Amino acid sequence: MYKRTILIGAAVLGLSLGTVEASAATTIDCGTNGPTTPVQAALTANGSTPNTFNITGTCVGNLNVLRADRLNVSGLKLIGTLIVDSSTITSFPNLHLTGSLFVRNSRRTTFSNTVMNGQILVSAGAQATFPGLTQVPWTDEDGTVYLGFNCSGQSECSLDNFSLTGPGSSVAGQRVGAAAASASRLNLGAGTISGFGIGVQAWNGAIAFVTPSCGNLNIQSNAVAGVRVTDSGIVKIESPTLATTGCDGLVSVANNGSYGVWASGGGNAYLFGVVISGHSIDGVRVTNGSTARISSTTISASSSSGRSARAKGQAHLYFDEVVNGPAASSSLGGPVCITGNSTVDTDNSATVLNVTTTCSTP
Repeated sequence: MYKRTILIGAAVLGLSLGTVEASAATTIDCGTNGPTTPVQAALTANGSTPNTFNITGTCVGNLNVLRADRLNVSGLKLIGTLIVDSSTITSFPNLHLTGSLFVRNSRRTTFSNTVMNGQILVSAGAQATFPGLTQVPWTDEDGTVYLGFNCSGQSECSLDNFSLTGPGSSVAGQRVGAAAASASRLNLGAGTISGFGIGVQAWNGAIAFVTPSCGNLNIQSNAVAGVRVTDSGIVKIESPTLATTGCDGLVSVANNGSYGVWASGGGNAYLFGVVISGHSIDGVRVTNGSTARISSTTISASSSSGRSARAKGQAHLYFDEVVNGPAASSSLGGPVCITGNSTVDTDNSATVLNVTTTCSTP
């Protein structure tokens, strides 16, 4: 099961990289903080013709790419909003955007080596790939903070070699770094997510594959939780191994406030080869009819509760080695607390559990 997960995620990253046919390049210069008017005029006149535009200078304003086909917009530096709508095989190499990026109803859209100051929303059945993304918050003149990567509305989004940075625990609240919502699919490769309320969230029937094919993924220093799955969402977290991907790596969920991995409200979490450490209440928390299945994972004892995990409210926690068992095991630094008709199992696993039914904190 886990091997299949990684192979699917890698295939998605590869197949979703659109290519643009070679064509004569047109250079458009915005100058120093010049208006977007000449760029928008060229994009509108181009229609669905395959073409390449090299943008120089810094543009200020909004750009709308509508019904484009095999379009390449290279080197765009924009202060404003970029909308890509109803387009196919479009690419935006070396985009530097301060503001908002919206991708709607578009397929095989690629943003390589993007520097993003602000928010990204991929929606309405869109497919977008970000090989190389650096994203930080942006605050407008009214003090509104724009941040986070959102994949929603039956869309498919893939990130690799990325860095998502939030505003820090003092203002992060419940804000999410990378979110999969409304039956979407989010594929996360190697990178770092830090400084949000919640690092990664899958909800409302969406699925998040936190499965780098090569390299490390660090979900760290988020105020509430590293990963949350809820409302019938699914999250699969798996470190790469030589046996499955031909490359070593590690998914680390560390120092994220209260919880490392938090499944609630019918969410489902699958963990394989993950290191979870440095949380105050629970490394893994499973509540309200949710399920977590854990293999070959290390979970430290939490600082305030002393626990590694808790299941409550008819939740289910399984330590099952699947492919590697039964001699393989997970390692827990503290006990597992089970209450409210919840269960814990170690089927096909050598994991040793210290189970208690008395919990010192919520």
